[in-house]
Amino acid sequence: MSAFHRPIAVTELLAMHQKRIELVRQCANESTEAEFVRKWLSVLRRCAAWFSSMPLTPEFHAEPGGAFRASIESTFYAMRLAGGQKFAADMTSEKRRRLEPQYIYAVFLAAACSSLDEPCRHFEFSRASDNAQWNPAAHGAFGSWIGDVEYHVQRRAAPLKSERMRTAMYAQTVIAPELLSGLDTAVLSDLFGAINPDKSPQGFEALVHKVVRQAMDVAVEFERKAQRGVFAPVKFEVPSAVHVALELQPEQAAPPAASQQPPQPAQAPQPAASTPAADVPAPAPVETAAPQASAPGAPQLSQSLLDALQRSEAQTSAVASTPDASAGMRGASAVDPSQMKSSSGPSKGARPGPTDEELNEVLGPGSAMMREFFRALADDVASGKAKVAWDEKGLTVQKRLVGAYGMTSDTLVEQLRKRTLLLRALGNDICIVERAGRLIMERPE
Repeated sequence: MSAFHRPIAVTELLAMHQKRIELVRQCANESTEAEFVRKWLSVLRRCAAWFSSMPLTPEFHAEPGGAFRASIESTFYAMRLAGGQKFAADMTSEKRRRLEPQYIYAVFLAAACSSLDEPCRHFEFSRASDNAQWNPAAHGAFGSWIGDVEYHVQRRAAPLKSERMRTAMYAQTVIAPELLSGLDTAVLSDLFGAINPDKSPQGFEALVHKVVRQAMDVAVEFERKAQRGVFAPVKFEVPSAVHVALELQPEQAAPPAASQQPPQPAQAPQPAASTPAADVPAPAPVETAAPQASAPGAPQLSQSLLDALQRSEAQTSAVASTPDASAGMRGASAVDPSQMKSSSGPSKGARPGPTDEELNEVLGPGSAMMREFFRALADDVASGKAKVAWDEKGLTVQKRLVGAYGMTSDTLVEQLRKRTLLLRALGNDICIVERAGRLIMERPE
């Protein structure tokens, strides 16, 4: 099986995957745009130049440009997994705070370079103009070698054996030497040992190697699910079509209603005040629904949906004179699935998630990671998925609980200490001051 392909420019590839790059930017959490471009985006740009429009394998990420998509997805998954790990756990707190950012950057570099050899293992690439075959070791980046010329793709009879040293050699074209100058010797050793990780490691496995290996597996698994159309089931109830139509109806029905009200006689409200509510409003929706359906600018709705809308309007008008009932109908029509929460096992003293104003008041501006931690933990406490406890002075959170929210316990302690929100961190517990603890759970009386 063979085909002709056209190369894709680096800028076009980056534009195609801008949303994925934004996810990497959030995980990188750099203070300035220039630093993000220097350390992170430059690596992704060189990966795009290396892959151009090459597919990754015949089975996964097989579309033009699929190799670069697989690479950038692997980097994002690796950084997300690294956020919940504890690197340099045998070091002192001071050394660990210095080495942890280096290890996360090493995870990013290893994940970005682990697929450099994969397309060449499965395919042969030759230039259409002179039929010259691409040799990665001699020609370097495929995008620079091919230029704007079409190329021919020939699938190999059998994939070449995976060679980690060969992939590490290609990685020199992606990782500039100045990017490695700020990494310690131990971090560099784990970095080069994690490029193109073993699928089934034997014996001791370094944490960087483990994170990169799992990220590569996650990328392949998501691609497999996407091909088979296997997705997670929806966890909330979908609103009925009548409720959706009622929610959208006021915006579309407002102009016709305004144009039809002037011809109404002035005595129309008087019978409503002197007769029961159930006798008068019933025909009113029927009279207004027909012009809406037949209006030139109105949406063409099915007859069954129009009948359902008329019945719903009749029910709403029938109880309009009762304030409590009308309020209940308005609440029933405004169905927002994203706001529906699970009611299984709420914790005592649980509260809804903190608002942005409350988070800004306690945590201050910036630090999206801390804001997401407090918001996610408050939601889990409210739904009974996580347990915290109040003591005499503050709210106690167990350290083992913190890792499930994308940060280490040491990072949380450091961030709380910066904001003077930490009471103590002893043993397996972190105690937060009361004003910050109330963001997660109200103190019981």
